[in-house]
Amino acid sequence: MNSNDQNARAEQREIDASAKWPVLVFLGSALLWLLLGGVFQLAASIQLHNPAFLSDCEWFTHGRLAPAAQNALVYGWGMNSAFAFGLWLMARLSATTLRHGGWLFVAAKFWNLGITLGIGGILAGYSTSFELLEMPRFVTLVLLVAYAIIGVWVVTTFSIRNTESVYASQWYLFGAAFWFPWLYTIAQVMLFRAPARGVLQPVVNAWYVHGLYGLWFVPVALAAIYYFLPKLLGKPVSTYYLAPLAFWWLVISTALAGGSRLIGAPVPVWLPTLGIVAHMMLVLPLVIISMNFLGTLRGQTGAIGGSLSLRFIVLSIAGFLLSSVLGLALSLRGFAAVAQFTLLTGLRDWLAFYACFSTAMFGAAYFFLPRLTGKVWRSSALVQAHFGATVLGTALVLVGQAAAGWQQGHLLNDATVPFIEITKALAGWHAFNSAALGVLLIGHVAFLINFVWIACPFNSQGTPEAQIQNPPVLGLAAKEGHA
Repeated sequence: MNSNDQNARAEQREIDASAKWPVLVFLGSALLWLLLGGVFQLAASIQLHNPAFLSDCEWFTHGRLAPAAQNALVYGWGMNSAFAFGLWLMARLSATTLRHGGWLFVAAKFWNLGITLGIGGILAGYSTSFELLEMPRFVTLVLLVAYAIIGVWVVTTFSIRNTESVYASQWYLFGAAFWFPWLYTIAQVMLFRAPARGVLQPVVNAWYVHGLYGLWFVPVALAAIYYFLPKLLGKPVSTYYLAPLAFWWLVISTALAGGSRLIGAPVPVWLPTLGIVAHMMLVLPLVIISMNFLGTLRGQTGAIGGSLSLRFIVLSIAGFLLSSVLGLALSLRGFAAVAQFTLLTGLRDWLAFYACFSTAMFGAAYFFLPRLTGKVWRSSALVQAHFGATVLGTALVLVGQAAAGWQQGHLLNDATVPFIEITKALAGWHAFNSAALGVLLIGHVAFLINFVWIACPFNSQGTPEAQIQNPPVLGLAAKEGHA
């Protein structure tokens, strides 16, 4: 190893040391919420085919348990894991240490305190009627203050970077850092602080939900994919020169596409039409991003089998493509006439959040945690259990929700079928989905146990650097893997 390589590795170790504890705190919090949200989600699913389950406790009725589960997963697991990954990656790509990390501990405490109060408020019956905004209004300021502290650190790290180039991963992270407070603040103001009237309320809610998935979770997942593909494969991103066009086109189109969720709703017809047009505009960035990812993966089957992180990243790519295709289909009036107001709409968001975003975060964690802690994963059996449960559970949810949603749509469009018969017809599919969520939950438990072992400071046994060093990256064009 020459002196330049030694200096680069010394710099990476210094950056990782500065990010270690903030990242571990955010990721540890995320995994606790993932487990709790998964338990809530499984319980809410069981209630759909066994209504007597937990029916004696008003705190755990389906109307409270389902939104509590969704908020715990989205704001607890999703946001915390994105913070952990984003802070680490921005420091790595900026080639600078994460400074004054103590403030990030404060932000983590406030963020998770806000989520705890919000979930408790939902279970206690103080929920609102707006999707992903169900938490009581008194937590809004807590969340925004905590997010402001975290966002300042992302922006500051980027502004003091020691590199001349700005990479695709940084575009998506930097953009997401600004898009969430923009979406959240506008939604809070227009729905609660100075509420819009009548039909504008579902319009704002649809815009917020679509933006949260499309302008926060998907960009963070894309940042991970753009970084890890060339990093782990040791080759440049295919047709990388088209990535800037895909970024800007994706952002603009996604910001306008929320109206497609209102097809068939009692809103001005131009709103869903605008959403449909915006969805059609998404075809171009989807083609470019597919060329970037699939072109880079071409001929790399052996490498995929040899890297756990890469296997999760490939799952994330598949989830991104599936959620995009389903989103395009749901924006077509003919398909929406059958699929609208069915389980297929929930499947679209689940694919974006879990199959795309969450699997990307799993892959990222398996890569950066050994580098932060200087240890390898203690149990390979738990690692394999997590990956296997993720693949199997994701496939089962996809098949079950797609089949159930399609059957549900046809039954809803048949005026001769009583609604109670539709409910009975779907009971088997709900039981199938509960089994799939149980499989996913097993994987989450395995991952949490392994995380505790590798992150525990009392387990001081180190690992030789050769076992955790970064894979070699070939070629100057492999921009995302330079760190």
